[in-house]
Parts: sequence; structure tokens; C-alpha cells
Amino acid sequence: MTEKTLDVTGQWDGQFSYPHALPPEFFSASLFEAGGRLGGTVTERVAGGQGDTCFISTVRGMRHGASVRFTKTYEGSGRQHAVLYTGALNADGTEIEGEWRIAGSWSGRFLMLRRSGGNAATVRQAEAALTD
Repeated sequence: MTEKTLDVTGQWDGQFSYPHALPPEFFSASLFEAGGRLGGTVTERVAGGQGDTCFISTVRGMRHGASVRFTKTYEGSGRQHAVLYTGALNADGTEIEGEWRIAGSWSGRFLMLRRSGGNAATVRQAEAALTD
């Protein structure tokens, strides 16, 4: 495992699950890393949303070794809460898996897969991995 492999800069597709029986939501992320600091944006496709409903958020955080931690803050939407993501980057730098948490509220699992081509296929992989 090299430091370059661990760099999270790039395009990611993923899914986060809710507690209870609520359906998961899918997202795309554009991340950049410099010296272990992370930044970027996340676009969420709302499960059960009407029309082209989506949310845009900014991401700020850190990567230390395989450990990844960032806070997602929604921009100009009905969602006013920040979400803390804590996860681990796999050995080949293609997946980040972990837990998301809203302080004093809900939490759940998430999985992000580095985009290497077919966007739809990547989202299906994330969905299958979280439902296993």
C-alpha cells in the first residue's frame, strides 16, 4: 500500500443507508486531497424524490493512513444539519466504507466506490455491497 494509492482525489459513487426500513440514497462525490486534508462536493439523488430532486453539499475532512473522516454540509437546501462520515479506505484505494452520523440523531452505513468508468455499474456495486 503506497501513499499515492491512499490518496482519495477523484470521482466516487456511493450509497448511504438509513436506520429502520427507509430506502438508501445514492450520491456522487468529487474529492480532492492535499497533504491529508480533504475537500470536495457531494451530489445526492434523493430516494423517492419527485422529478430531478437532488441535494448539493460541501465536504471538508482529513485522511490519516487508511482512516478517512469528513463532514458534509448541505448548501442552500431544506437539509440544515451537518453529517460526519468516518470510514476506512481499502488497500487498493478503490473503496471507502464506514458510518455516517448526525449529532444527536440518526446514523447508518455508507460505501463509496472510486469511479473508473461506467457510473451506473458502480452505483449497482455499491447497492449490492450495502445490502449484503
